Amino acid sequence: MSHLYASLFYQAEVTEIFSDQALLKYMIQAEVALAKAQAQVGIIPESAAAIIADVADTQGIQTINFESLATAAGLAGNIAIPFVKQFTAAIKAVDEDAARYVHWGATSQDILDTACILQARDALTIIEVQLNNAYAAAIELTEKYRDQVLMGRTWLQQGLPITFGHKAARWADSLKRDLERLEQMKSRVLTAQLGGAVGSLASLLDQGSEVVEAYAVQLNLSAATCTWHGERDRIVEIANFLAIVVGNTGKMARDWSLMMQTEIAEVFEPTAKGRGGSSTMPHKRNPVAAASILAAANRVPALMSSIYQSMVQEHERSLGSWHAEWLSLPDIFNLCAGSLERTVEVLQGLEVNAQNMQRNIETTQGLIMAEAMMMALAPKIGRLNAHHLVEQACKQAVAEQRHLYAVVCEIEQVQQHFNREQLQQIFKPESYLGNIQDQIDAVLKDAKGEVK
Repeated sequence: MSHLYASLFYQAEVTEIFSDQALLKYMIQAEVALAKAQAQVGIIPESAAAIIADVADTQGIQTINFESLATAAGLAGNIAIPFVKQFTAAIKAVDEDAARYVHWGATSQDILDTACILQARDALTIIEVQLNNAYAAAIELTEKYRDQVLMGRTWLQQGLPITFGHKAARWADSLKRDLERLEQMKSRVLTAQLGGAVGSLASLLDQGSEVVEAYAVQLNLSAATCTWHGERDRIVEIANFLAIVVGNTGKMARDWSLMMQTEIAEVFEPTAKGRGGSSTMPHKRNPVAAASILAAANRVPALMSSIYQSMVQEHERSLGSWHAEWLSLPDIFNLCAGSLERTVEVLQGLEVNAQNMQRNIETTQGLIMAEAMMMALAPKIGRLNAHHLVEQACKQAVAEQRHLYAVVCEIEQVQQHFNREQLQQIFKPESYLGNIQDQIDAVLKDAKGEVK
């Protein structure tokens, strides 16, 4: 992870959670919880568990030599094996008898998986705060701009009028679903791992289940019904949730970056000294937050491919598949938190140009109201006839570079059914917004916790 790019793509607190130092702290936390749980059940002496916990509290990761650990990990195949050796040596220096009970009955993957879940829990706590902040900002935009008419676009072309509040409401609704997904998955994924060599905890004789329960309580995690060394759906679900969040923020970033185009100029990212400039073009105001978010949205699917492939594992514990998670999952977490940080920043400080929104509505000289005109005529002359008549009027308006309203006013079949005042009403964009306000009301009610 490049330090130079950290402020562009990542979020400081989550980056710290997935640092080497933090990983070792979580591994020590898992070892202490294991000792305390086994002492509680009566497998190891309480005095041994107390010494293990005391050394962890007083010395922590200072008991670990990072340089030798990194070297040994390449030979051992994971960092847990040399880590346990060093941690045991630190305990032995204080009490030789207590050192006998470090890592009792566990396997390397128990400690690494549990540390990973502890990292995920702390990182998800930060992400949940970020999601709530983004949701609140999107709701504020929804309320403020619910009546601000805006061009709705399909296939990058002008379609029909919407409101900017409706676009913000859709952003908000996706963020609310993200929050719901997060809450729903916590009990499934935040689960301690303890199974021993092949998942049977045979080394603990008939007390394995008791230790698993006590171990989970010590860590404030769920206790697994079965060991999950080879079943990686929990890790995949966490990563999948993060990927959805990144995709949703990417959608928003795509929207506002397109709206920032010079010819559109409907919204702008917040300004700051040194932000969004060009090395050669002094006039530029680039969507730099969108660039970071969209880069993450480009990167995360590739990382997810590795996570999904890691689900197919051999027997009770895998060769290589589990190891691939160590590289992919932290990066997905970092990119998700970074994307959310920039999304919150933009949503809270977004500059909206209502005048340009109105200007862009008039760009096509009324063509965007062709469907409204057709639907008004359809009950009078039939839908197919109305479609053909308005289509011809559109072609004429384009060819003559005239406003569609002016062309329609001259058509005899139209004159038979509508006067100019009625036609003016039909051509008002705000009169053809469908149920947008109902949708906005529903989103706002959800935000206030009201029942639909």
